[in-house]
Amino acid sequence: MHMLRVLLAAFSLVLLAATASTAMWPVYHETAFDGRVLDFDTKQPLEGAVVVAIYNKRSMGAGKGQSSTVINIKEALTDKEGKFHIPSYTTILAQPFTRQDRTSFLIYKPGYASVLLPLKNHFTGKTTAERELSPWYDPVLSGKYKIRLRGAGIVEIPRLVTKDEKLRNLPTLPDQLENLGKQKNLTTLINEEKKELGEPALDPYKVRQNLLNPPQGQK
Repeated sequence: MHMLRVLLAAFSLVLLAATASTAMWPVYHETAFDGRVLDFDTKQPLEGAVVVAIYNKRSMGAGKGQSSTVINIKEALTDKEGKFHIPSYTTILAQPFTRQDRTSFLIYKPGYASVLLPLKNHFTGKTTAERELSPWYDPVLSGKYKIRLRGAGIVEIPRLVTKDEKLRNLPTLPDQLENLGKQKNLTTLINEEKKELGEPALDPYKVRQNLLNPPQGQK
């Protein structure tokens, strides 16, 4: 009986940890995300932009022993009003000594700046401050273009001008191994822009194959 009480107490502590802002092993939970994507200059809603939530987990090693990996991906397309909704996500971390890591977001529409930023607080209404920031870590584009976060969940993205800018801006798939089937909308939009720019289409399964079995001489 004493051992049963100890186990119940330990399980209760796990459940309490799961309700914290950063869930600890074995429970992984993220709330729902809501937002709106607009044109930076015209303030008009952008329909058909893809918003990708990238859920990450981190090993609980020390210092450089820690590593972050993608555990799941969810996509949503914006509607006529530029709005999107991504439902909440809960799972069990089967691997011991792991914890929930920061969720990041990729926003992309052909012809516009792609965005890859940790916008959890913005899409859950925890911050409503207006600010401008760079959407890339690119030495050329980051100095020329900005995105604007406004209100609760609003993201304004700029339209790109030249072919070179659009080529530099093309995003890569956040997970090129386990979650290819969950990035269909993103893959479709990337290939739409590639076709318009005269570039070969992206075949995500070929990319995966090359990562798992690099061509001879590229290992």
